[in-house]
Amino acid sequence: MEHPKKKKRTLEEQKKKDSSTEEEQLGYTRRRRKQLKSAWSFPLDLTTEILSRLPAGSVLRFRCVSKLWSSITTDPYFINLFETRPSPILILCYKKGTKLFVSSVPQNRQISKEPSDSSPQPIYRYHIKLPVGDYSYFSPTESVHGLICFQESATPIVWSPSKRQFLPLPNPGLTEDWDHINVFLGYDPVTSKHKVMCIPIWGSSNVCRVLTLGSAQESWRTVKINHKHCLYIQTYGRYIKGIIYYVASIPRKKVWVIMSFDVRSEKFNMIHLPSPWDIRNDMLITYMGKLACVYENNGRRLWILEDAEKHEWSSVTHAGEFIYAPSTFHKQYYILFFDPVRKSFRRFIFKGSRGMSNAHALPNHIDSL
Repeated sequence: MEHPKKKKRTLEEQKKKDSSTEEEQLGYTRRRRKQLKSAWSFPLDLTTEILSRLPAGSVLRFRCVSKLWSSITTDPYFINLFETRPSPILILCYKKGTKLFVSSVPQNRQISKEPSDSSPQPIYRYHIKLPVGDYSYFSPTESVHGLICFQESATPIVWSPSKRQFLPLPNPGLTEDWDHINVFLGYDPVTSKHKVMCIPIWGSSNVCRVLTLGSAQESWRTVKINHKHCLYIQTYGRYIKGIIYYVASIPRKKVWVIMSFDVRSEKFNMIHLPSPWDIRNDMLITYMGKLACVYENNGRRLWILEDAEKHEWSSVTHAGEFIYAPSTFHKQYYILFFDPVRKSFRRFIFKGSRGMSNAHALPNHIDSL
């Protein structure tokens, strides 16, 4: 039979051993937590660098992770850093009923070895419900620094594809003559602000209305036009390096010109066309960072604006891709990218959508926060 004193010593030794084991385990747990905390505590600049390389959708979701990440991703420095690394996207959209169907394709410069090969790039599709309205005439602007604008009746609507959100703006109308308007979207690179500019259709006007998005003022301003002109039909504008260009008519002279609107100074300028031949309103394009127009006559000749102040145009082509996209299709949809220098092309094939009409191809879209 075991002696009581020996049994008591054994129990005390076991308690000390258990206590020592608990302290060792606690110490190990603390050291492990410290190691893990050290491993996951990235420097702020490294965290910013990693987040800036993610897609816009992921960045917007990660704002909910912590106050630190929210502070990083909403800082103007981060937003500017994010937009300096754009991955251009081609957006194809069409309206069906009360929904807007959207497809996006990553743009790149990789040309297929065989011209008939279709590009293997992925296509992302989704649909979103439009704000309440008729939208019998759905005509979006080009993508300008991540935003697109269109209108319902006389109400401009701003669309953010990255956030999949719509923002209806106040009606800019001054009088009943403003029931039919043309909406243009621009961007001021100095203040990093978007501006919406509206001009009435079917009447000669000497004023326009301008609204700065994100401004504390949040109201339309009346801006005088120094070159009185007229828009007879819905016309497409082109935004290039702080300037909005569009085709207009000078009633007294009965000639067509290109009007330019400086988004920063909010001043207009008139540019004479390179030829007296007719030009279509939707034939203004951006080519190698410059404004270009395509004439219906003379074999669809391409003219490039070299100097707006001197009204100098050039018909010399440079490197770049043209995009050809039909507005309607039934079973399959092709978008062609043609390189006039390499004389090669690549194509994207859309399948699975039927009865699509009034489709709009919007190239060079970049995600914006």
